[in-house]
Amino acid sequence: MLIEVDQIVEAAKGIVNVTPSAKLNRSFERRWNSAFGALPGVCCILWNKIDPMRTMPKGVQPKHLLWGLLLLTVYETEENSAQRAGNVDEKTFRKWSHLFVEAMSFLEFDVIRWDNRYLGDINNKALVTLDGTDMHVQMKFSEDFMSHKFKANGLKYEVGICIQTGHIVWVHGPIRAGEHDITVSRQAFVSFLDDDEMAVADRGYRGELKRIKTPDFHHFRTADEYGEAAVARARHETVNKRLKNKNVLVRYIFIIFTNIKLSIHRK
Repeated sequence: MLIEVDQIVEAAKGIVNVTPSAKLNRSFERRWNSAFGALPGVCCILWNKIDPMRTMPKGVQPKHLLWGLLLLTVYETEENSAQRAGNVDEKTFRKWSHLFVEAMSFLEFDVIRWDNRYLGDINNKALVTLDGTDMHVQMKFSEDFMSHKFKANGLKYEVGICIQTGHIVWVHGPIRAGEHDITVSRQAFVSFLDDDEMAVADRGYRGELKRIKTPDFHHFRTADEYGEAAVARARHETVNKRLKNKNVLVRYIFIIFTNIKLSIHRK
């Protein structure tokens, strides 16, 4: 069953303060984003891609998708999350929110596609920007997981973004935060490039000059090309910032970790 924006907005009543005209209101958008991390239109796309009426147990409702997004975005204790969701039973909240978190993770292979880097291709040699981003974690690992960016344990993810469309087309990780970006790129990314293909990245990738364009003029034929690469890198930094703000990648790892502990406990 496909759903419309109005149905998603209606399903959010009791979680965020909504009114019939709320989706046109900036303050509503701010409240909605703080709760679910994505506006109603994106939530509709998620529901329709997951197709819960076909893939999930009987009784599934649009509000259950919002519970999953609430868990990923706010990541409070289960008790607080269940209260936010309308004072529902904690076990009920856990069941449906985790079902949708898992379903969203399965969309990775449908949404994050390496071949999508060719969308809008204008025969450029470099099709993607590449960068490693460190995510703070509260779990205590060895010193090898120490991130020099925030002086605490972290996990590193390597993210690739199509220059022409802005689509995320590559995610590699998690890896210990102490690993150098070049080392991470050589684990997989470089081998996935076409023979004559390059990527655009920051100066941290200077050791891989044959495959990655860094902010050095000799890599670019014209000043315009150099400027376009700078714009692409800046956009990538914006994506990294959003990932850090939501801590999306790490939070999913923690939810999977929780599921493993729960399954061990049941046994």
